[in-house]
Amino acid sequence: MNTINKSSEDRNYPTRTQAYTAVAVLTIANVVAFVDRQIPAMLVGPIKQDFNLSDSEVALLIGAAFSVFYAIMALPIGYAVDRLRRNQVLGTGIFIWSFMTMSAVFATSYAKLFGARMGVAAGEATIAPTSVSLVSDSFPENQRGRAMGVITAGVYVGVGISLWGGGYLIDYLTRIGGLNIPYIGPIKPWQAVFLIAGLPGLLLSALVFLLPEPARPSALVASANKTFGKDLWLHLVAHRTTLVPMFSGLIFMAIIFYSFSAWAPTMMVRTYAISLAEAGKMLGILTIVCSITGTIIAGIAVDRLSALGYRDAPVRAAMFVCLLAMPPIVMAPLMESLTLAWVLLGFYLLFISAYATLGLLAVSGVASALVKGQMTAVFALLMMIFSSTLGPQLTAFFTDFVFADEGKLNWSLSLTGALALPVAAIFFRFSMPHYARSVECIDS
Repeated sequence: MNTINKSSEDRNYPTRTQAYTAVAVLTIANVVAFVDRQIPAMLVGPIKQDFNLSDSEVALLIGAAFSVFYAIMALPIGYAVDRLRRNQVLGTGIFIWSFMTMSAVFATSYAKLFGARMGVAAGEATIAPTSVSLVSDSFPENQRGRAMGVITAGVYVGVGISLWGGGYLIDYLTRIGGLNIPYIGPIKPWQAVFLIAGLPGLLLSALVFLLPEPARPSALVASANKTFGKDLWLHLVAHRTTLVPMFSGLIFMAIIFYSFSAWAPTMMVRTYAISLAEAGKMLGILTIVCSITGTIIAGIAVDRLSALGYRDAPVRAAMFVCLLAMPPIVMAPLMESLTLAWVLLGFYLLFISAYATLGLLAVSGVASALVKGQMTAVFALLMMIFSSTLGPQLTAFFTDFVFADEGKLNWSLSLTGALALPVAAIFFRFSMPHYARSVECIDS
């Protein structure tokens, strides 16, 4: 381990221009990925009408269709990232997810659209492990946090664009009756949205293939090639008292994160009788402004707590974030005043958007050099299997079977937050002393 750390310090990294070019491309890739990932949330109404679906079936389309296949692909793709040229892995992934997004023009049934979303998941599973790997080999350790912060901000830019632009786009395409594409024929407005959303990724994939490949640490590669899987298993067992409550906290924290992402536009339309374009515009603005601000503040808070000597800084910050996010997400959907609802949702997004940054920092903090990439894959796998699947589905379950009224979607979203966030905070509180001991053990 000392040999690996020493070699890391002595390594020759790419030039600043090359390194930050990679950051810029990865940030854009995140923007494109989350536009394609989030856009179905803006199309719930027309998809539900065309295929005569329940909220639970829509939740499967938004959640499980994507998350389960993403989870299945996470570890194999992580393995590929460790062994193949990363620009080729990511370029191929971008091409696949963009093509599969556009393939919704051929989705004449629920099953075909479900399959298309599975294909999007397969492609997007490349971006997280590739980003972590490229940043690790492009920057010294004390500069990686800033680079990852910029890349992570692309997530919320993408979500904001999909909410804001998606609402206007579906309204415009509905007014003109969709599009008529040569050799394809007429396509419905919601299908046209998928087609337009997927186009930028095809262009981006060509650019990604041109990215230079930074050198990997030779000692780390040799060790990883010999013990892939074994090192991860030994690490998980050795730090299980830390990882079980930590991952549990992240899972429950992300349940409301993914539920809100899936249902917020539809909830605002049903509850306040506003247009989808208006809901998307405001949610997009709030996401871009509040979420990016929250991401930056979260990183600064962890740095500050670490400077004060808290070895459990990421999970400590996550606990407080859950407690701060709970009141606004419980109250906002139930407000009679639309203005007050927007204000509360802004505060909710400010806090909950720290999830991605805090999750990556927490996982990285208790992962030795040999398993950082694999631990990132485990983190993504768990979030997809549990949070991304259960979040939208739990809210839909409350709407369909507890309240039995789609007009009560606001109550369902409020209830999801009221249940998930306190449980997450309890898990984080329980993990704190174990986390600190794991950090000390790994550092020593």
